[in-house]
Amino acid sequence: MDNARKALKADPFTDGTRAGLLESMRNAGIDYSVALPLANTADNVRGVNRWAQINNESPIFVLGSIHPRTANPVEMISRIAAMGLKGIKMHPEFQDFSFEDESLFPIWEACMENDLFVLTHAGGDVSFSAPYRSDPRSLKDFHKKFKKLKLVLAHLGSWGMWDEVEKFLVGLPVYLDLAFTLGKMPDEQLVRIIRGHGAERVLFGTDSPWCDQKEAVEYFHTLPLTDKEKSLILGLNAAELLQI
Repeated sequence: MDNARKALKADPFTDGTRAGLLESMRNAGIDYSVALPLANTADNVRGVNRWAQINNESPIFVLGSIHPRTANPVEMISRIAAMGLKGIKMHPEFQDFSFEDESLFPIWEACMENDLFVLTHAGGDVSFSAPYRSDPRSLKDFHKKFKKLKLVLAHLGSWGMWDEVEKFLVGLPVYLDLAFTLGKMPDEQLVRIIRGHGAERVLFGTDSPWCDQKEAVEYFHTLPLTDKEKSLILGLNAAELLQI
């Protein structure tokens, strides 16, 4: 947590523990959360996924992770699926890769074969400097190559690049999540992207502990969306993706 705090130059809203997250969920009226551990080196992939398996218990669902330089990544993807985890978390900046890298294509193919979705950081990141390793145009090109991959693009498609998101990603059959976007971009553009993309492909998220869950829920409810749109985004879409 201390290293993460220094990297982000921000104070967290929870202590980073399961108990802390559960308390935050109770205060916010959140029924379920999805935890996203990240394998930041190839050496800790097994440990991260073992931890994910142990802690993958309702009401907190935990994803697995793979590192681009993992030995036998296809085999590890199969193990992640066998552990009962529903997807994997990736981060182009922290893991130093781009989606154009053809050597990683077997990872995405293995995810499709094992019915795992891929949730990836997208766009800018406050811990890194431009140019970034993912952007709306490159993610659109990636989707063209792997149209059957269940893809979740964090931060509404690409953090801080929302004009490009509207140009290249809105309307594609990929999921966009709201992590670290509420109050970080104009509400008018946020609602326009949701409506243009389709509320059925948008997922509520907070990026906890870097955002307060209760504040995020309250903010979301101020947006001029219909009750149906809010229901889809707040839970129905995630329930379908997580198969719960």
